[in-house]
Amino acid sequence: VQDHFRQMDFVKPPGSPETFWIATVEAEPYLQDQSLSLQERMDRLEAAIAKKEAKMQKFIDGWKDKGCFFDFEQNIKVTKLRKHLSDLHSRQVTERLPQLVAALERAKGGMKLDVKGLQEKLEMMPKGDSPSAELREFTGMYKLIFDEQFIGERNPPALGLSTDEIKEIQDREFKMTAKEMASALLQDWKDLQHESYDEA
Repeated sequence: VQDHFRQMDFVKPPGSPETFWIATVEAEPYLQDQSLSLQERMDRLEAAIAKKEAKMQKFIDGWKDKGCFFDFEQNIKVTKLRKHLSDLHSRQVTERLPQLVAALERAKGGMKLDVKGLQEKLEMMPKGDSPSAELREFTGMYKLIFDEQFIGERNPPALGLSTDEIKEIQDREFKMTAKEMASALLQDWKDLQHESYDEA
């Protein structure tokens, strides 16, 4: 019997842990029974495992009574196999920790290169209008409305405003000289508190 188990075992490198001989649990209907909750399925699976372990222990105890002992007797419990796998995983993670840290550092370096490349592309993109250019554009639009009021054949363009609202704005804004209007425009623009602007 001992020779049978030795033949069924597989060749392992020196220093390897002993083989775990775990009794296989057959696939039972409860594993796919939709009327059972997950916890109920797990409980039935654990009960089936305990039943198989008891059967395996009875097999070992029967041969032990005849003077036949197995060195793997301590490795027939699923709980011990679970602990062994957990410890093995923790040890492997600890051993590979320097490699994981190095991989993270490489990934971090790659991200820095990506950010630098994006910054370079951003710098090559056309720049937005400066505050001075925005002021000139606004002044041009204001002049267009001003010209439309005095020499045009219709009310100045103002989407969303009624004729009465347009006239009220005209009466309020254009009762000033050109110099007063320019001063008011400049003051309103300065009130926006641009970080830098060209007063020219």
